[in-house]
This record gives sequence, C-alpha cells and structure tokens, in this order.
Amino acid sequence: MLCNFSRLKPLSCRTFWFQQKGLGRLIASPTLYQHQQQICYKHEIAGNLSVSDSGKEYRRGKEQHGSRFRHSNMVNLLARLVGTATVVSIGTALCKSQEEKKDILPDDDKNHPQGRDVVATELPEKSEDPSKEQGLRGNDEEQNSPPASDEVQVDRKSRIEEAVKQSRKLLKRRMTEAGAPGLTIAVSVNGETMWEDGLGFADLENNVRCTPVTVMRIASISKSLTMTAVAKLWEEGKLDLDAPVQKYIPSFPVKKFEGEEVTITTRHLLSHQSGIRHYALKDPNKKEKKEKNNSTGSKKVVESKGERESEEIKKKDEEAGEKEGKTKDDAGEKTMADKEPSKAEGKECNEGSEGQSESSQSVAEAKKAELEKLLRSKASKKRKSKKKEEEENEFDMQEYYIKEKFESIEEALKLFQDDELFFKPGTGYLYTTHGWTVVSGVVEGAAGKPFTKVIAQLFHELGLENTYLDVNTPIIYNRARYYIRDKHGRLQNAPYVDNSYKWAGGGFLSTVQDLNKFGNAMLYSSQHQSEEGLPGYLKWTTMKELWTPVSGPNPSSGYGLGWGAVEDSIKCAFCRENRKCASHTGGAIGASSVLLILPQPGVLKENGEGKLPKGVVVSVICNMQSVGLRKVALEIAKIFEKV
Repeated sequence: MLCNFSRLKPLSCRTFWFQQKGLGRLIASPTLYQHQQQICYKHEIAGNLSVSDSGKEYRRGKEQHGSRFRHSNMVNLLARLVGTATVVSIGTALCKSQEEKKDILPDDDKNHPQGRDVVATELPEKSEDPSKEQGLRGNDEEQNSPPASDEVQVDRKSRIEEAVKQSRKLLKRRMTEAGAPGLTIAVSVNGETMWEDGLGFADLENNVRCTPVTVMRIASISKSLTMTAVAKLWEEGKLDLDAPVQKYIPSFPVKKFEGEEVTITTRHLLSHQSGIRHYALKDPNKKEKKEKNNSTGSKKVVESKGERESEEIKKKDEEAGEKEGKTKDDAGEKTMADKEPSKAEGKECNEGSEGQSESSQSVAEAKKAELEKLLRSKASKKRKSKKKEEEENEFDMQEYYIKEKFESIEEALKLFQDDELFFKPGTGYLYTTHGWTVVSGVVEGAAGKPFTKVIAQLFHELGLENTYLDVNTPIIYNRARYYIRDKHGRLQNAPYVDNSYKWAGGGFLSTVQDLNKFGNAMLYSSQHQSEEGLPGYLKWTTMKELWTPVSGPNPSSGYGLGWGAVEDSIKCAFCRENRKCASHTGGAIGASSVLLILPQPGVLKENGEGKLPKGVVVSVICNMQSVGLRKVALEIAKIFEKV
C-alpha cells in the first residue's frame, strides 16, 4: 500500500519510523530548496491499496510509483550537483579577486595604525614587507605623480624606507638615552610628508600610545609662531620694529642702565638683546665679573703671602748655613789643638745636627702649608662652581612653576617690568622669555585687540587645526600627559602649571603635523620670489631678515628674529661645515620640542623657479623636559635630504 504526502518542508536524511497498524517506513528525499517534496509511505503488509487520513482512495501501481520515485531522486541529485558547482565557482572567483586586489592595492591592514609604538621591542628591525613601515606616504603620492619608470619608483621607495629605518634608530637611541616616555615626529621633503610617527606613550597610566596627532606643549617654538604675527603686522605697516616699546605699551616704564635712560625697541626684544631678565632674578654677568675680581684679588694676596714666606725660609736657610760653617770651623780647630775631653766634642756635633734638622723641618712645614692652601682654594672653587650650576639650572627657577592665572598681558608684565636690566639694550645677548611677554603687549597695541584673538586668527589662517593656547580647562582631544624625573631618576607626573603669563614666549600646544605645516609655510614664503603661483604667507624679503643672524653679540649658533639662524660657513678645508638652516627648540615643564627647517641650497639664486618649497622640515615633540632634540633633528633632516 502506498501513500503520498505533498508540499511538505524537507526533512533530514535520517530514517523515521511511524507506528501504525503495520510496520511502516517513511523515506524522505531532501533537496537544496524547500519546495514540493514527495514523501512515500510503503506499507509492507496491506498490499496495493491504502486509505489516507482524509478517507480518499488512491490507486497507483507499483510501476507508476517506482518511476515517480526514481524521477524525484534524479531531480534532487541534479539540484545538488548544480548547487555544489555554483558554490565552487563563486569561491574560486572570490579567491581570484582577492589575489588580484592584493597585487594591485596596498595592504591597508598591514599599515600600522596611529598610536602603535613602532619603536617598541615588538617591532622587528628588519621588515621584508615595506608596507609595514608606518607613515610612508610615498606610495599614494607616487601613484598620483606623473608617470615614471618602475625602476625609478622602486629606487625612491627603497630610499625612503632606508631613511625611515635610520631615523627610527636615531630616535630610539635618543629616547633610551634620555629615558623619555613618549615622542612624536613628522618629516616632510619638498612639502610632501614622508614620515610621521608616534613612539612610546602619551599617557603611561592609561596605556595611551603616542601618535602624530598627539597634542603636547611646544614651549619656545611659540616664539616663532608669535614672530609670524609680528611680521604680518610689520608688513601691513601697523608695527615699527625700531620704535620704543612705550609707543605700543604706554604703561611700560622707561628703563635705566647705570643711571642712564635707555630705549628698548621691538627689534631688541625679538633678538634677545633688550637686557630684560629671563627667569633668573640676578645678573649672571655681574656675578661672574665679581667672582673674577675676587679671584684675582685673592691670587694677589696669596702671592704676597707666598713671597713673605719664601723670604723667611731663605733667612732660616742662611742662618742654618752659618751655624754649619761655625761647627765645621770649630771641628777643624779642635783637630789641630790638644786633645780635649770627648764630651765636649760630642756636644758640638749634637749642636750641628740639631741645626740641620731644624732647617729641614721648617722647609717641610712651609711646603705642607702651601699644599693645604692650594687644596682649600680648589675645594672652594669647586663648591662655587657647583652652587653656580645649581643656580643656573633653569627648571629650578620658581617662576617656571607659577600656578596662578593671569587675566591680561599688563598683569603679566608686572612680574619683571620694574627689575633692573642686565646690560644696555643692543650691547649684549641674553635669551629671555619675559622679553616675549613684552612682545605680546606690543602686538596688542599694534593690532588693537587682545593678543589671544590675534594668535587665534593666525592659527586659523595658517590652517593649524590642532594648535591651541595651553589652557587646562577646555577639553582638547589627544592631549598628552607630562612627566619629569626626580633626583633619583624615577619618572613622575609633572606638576600643574599655568602658562598664561607667557603666551607668546612658551604658552602654545600643537602637534608635529601642525608644526610641519607651519614649517613648510615659512619655507615656501622664504623661496617664493616670483609673482606666479600662490603667494607665501610672508614676503621672502621678510623671511630673509627673520632667518639672518642679527649683528652684535650673539650665541655661537646665531639668532635672528624669533628664529635660531645658521648661515653657510666653513673655516678650513675638510673641516666642520655649517649648513644654512632655521630652527627653534623648546623646553617647558614636562615637555621638549624642536622645529628645524633645512632649505635646499641655491633656490634663491634660481629666483624661486620650479615647484616650491624645496627643503626638509623636521618637527619633534617629547612629553618630558630637558631632552635635547636639535642634534637628532638635524641628523634626520640630512638623511631625508638624500631621498
């Protein structure tokens, strides 16, 4: 007996048993899709006739049922084969497309994301896959550049990779040497960013890595940014660099030096030749002169004492010689005379030996006294030099740790405006941050609005989207924590400070990306001489004056107007050669920084022809104080100059 059930969902391939009057077996043939399925019930006892649940009678012969059953099996088998072939073909096509995509497009998953510590121990020194090097921007730029041969592209790519590898080793060594927790770097060549990276930690406590967008204190690089605002006012005719500062700050007192009134100009302030003090309250030059005078006076006293002592020693030696002569004469007379008692002879000999011992003892005591005086003088000099070093340690100055907020520039000027000058303006050099507070007052007077608004407008015009005033209250994304080391060398969180008293001289926050953008803007301005193309933010003649060391007493490296300036120079053949560059370093509580611009030689002689800018810009920021970065930045610039 056969029963047919239609339009049922597919079952599994297992065999199910139904308990009815006889022993029955349900045979299911599932397919890949849920469509009409025939389920056949074969009763092994009842014969050819079976009654369904609905009471309808169906007569089907065994042959008809067998053909239908075989047809269903063939259809199911064919559907399975078609489905399997379809899946295999789709999988093959996907694999081929993935391989083609891998060959054509760069593997973005292998590019290390922002925030990864690429200098940590987990980074292998040798990388077979060049796409693992973070920050290499040459790939996309080369694809968008004019068509060139594959060999040239491969050669440039390999040179960039080698430059990044060497620079990373230099930075890793500097971080290890200084024990810095975190550091960020950006390098651009001819205006194109070649490498930007973050090393170490921006926040140790929360395990936050440094990235190129990490915001840190840039310290004295703020002077170069402020100089740009001053130069813009100067070009617009709103500011005279050689006018007295009282023209723009009427409340600033007229200064005197050695009883004589002197004039301080904005040019004096920009080149650190104003005589206004830095963080030290006393004049170090006067102290050195006083110590020098004291040392010369003490030398004269010691020399006079030494002369007197030497005269006394000579007198004692002469007296001893006379005594020795007398004893010799007495001994000769006694040998020629009659014999006398031996006691008298022994007495005379003892007197001669006592005279010799007294003279030798006096000479030894005099030499010992001279040696003790010499040692005492050396010890006193050592104590003085040690005390001097402690006094000259910049981060021991109390003004670095001001926590009070200053509401205006005039309020900040009261910190130092009544203090004496260290020298007559224009006759000396003293690096001073307080002098740049006066510059901020000059900017306010020339622009006719608060300095904070002038500098905010500057940031907007330059496109510095992640550069801010160092204010603690606002939420600034990606802001780093700052660190110092105690006297035992242990890392600690830097104390809270308020830098509102020195906005212009060291009160800005920024990223290496923004600093590189600013550096390229200044490099372009210094090289763009023709009227073709977009103009620079400043005129090239203005940049030339900013990047030329001012005349007069200067540090060995030179200082222009708001920038450290070095000219091309070589004194002897095959000796040290200085390259023309502009830079500024910075040091603040819990931060160190450097921005270095290395122009390509001969660009100004070409009248600014060709694609500008031409040169290398390197910016490095660290979230720990007292880390020297200029030397390593110059080395990295020279490495990328060959790319």
